[in-house]
Amino acid sequence: MISYASGLGVALCPRVPTIGFPRLFGFGFRHLTSLPILRLHSRHNSSLYTAANMELIKNPKIAVLINTPPDGTDFPSVVKECFREAFKSILPTEELDFFDPVVERKFPDASKYQLIVLSGGKIDADCSEPWVLGVLDYIRSTAHNFSKTKMLAVCWGHQAVSRAFGGQVRNVPTGSVNTVKEIGLTETGKKFFPFASTSGFYRVMAIHDSEVETPAPGFVSLAENQECFINDANTILTFQAHPEISHELSWKLLLEEDQKHNRAFSAEKWGLDHPNDGLKLLERVVQWAAE
Repeated sequence: MISYASGLGVALCPRVPTIGFPRLFGFGFRHLTSLPILRLHSRHNSSLYTAANMELIKNPKIAVLINTPPDGTDFPSVVKECFREAFKSILPTEELDFFDPVVERKFPDASKYQLIVLSGGKIDADCSEPWVLGVLDYIRSTAHNFSKTKMLAVCWGHQAVSRAFGGQVRNVPTGSVNTVKEIGLTETGKKFFPFASTSGFYRVMAIHDSEVETPAPGFVSLAENQECFINDANTILTFQAHPEISHELSWKLLLEEDQKHNRAFSAEKWGLDHPNDGLKLLERVVQWAAE
């Protein structure tokens, strides 16, 4: 394990408004155990699979950084369970390790993993808290020194990657986003995500208060409105939304949110009238990690 930065420094930056992940995940980890798991059996664009990378796909080693400060809730456990169940749905034999860059300041040895995942989190990705700067250093170091290791960044991670390489992050001008939304693809994105090439979009859970305003140099947009990037070196893939949150869990989260505020629940309103594509996106990520 590698340790970046020093000291705890977990309360130096102001939090973004407590909306989205912080509030939606208030229902607690215990509810996850009863959720049905969606399993995918088909592989998209399977022509990319070769004898050399099939073994990596069967038994990939994946590290997940849980990028959120402790706040007295079970939020970090919920994030872990989301990734654990999502990857299990498509990779029953995966090796999944979790790391705490916030308090423990522990980072994975990038040479030992095929894929490193940067999770979402409850803190401003644009702040200068020591542990945040440590994550940014780790992102840059991994990209520079370990070209065979891929990185997947989600939500806060998406913003952190952009910032690490010179992009800009801002609060969402229209306010917090809490919905399942259709993300329009660019022409490059349609080629990268074959399952969505005909529709021209993917549908996924979005929960965030901040977003990328200006992409980092050397990154290509796979989706509109700065929602998804891949770098020129083909080693970093980022999503503003949450492919690790299944359709079933999206229902649970948004229903809980609606009841909490005494609103009339509407599947159409929340974008739940159609299944989301989160696990299809992760399936493509695993394929990409072995390319």
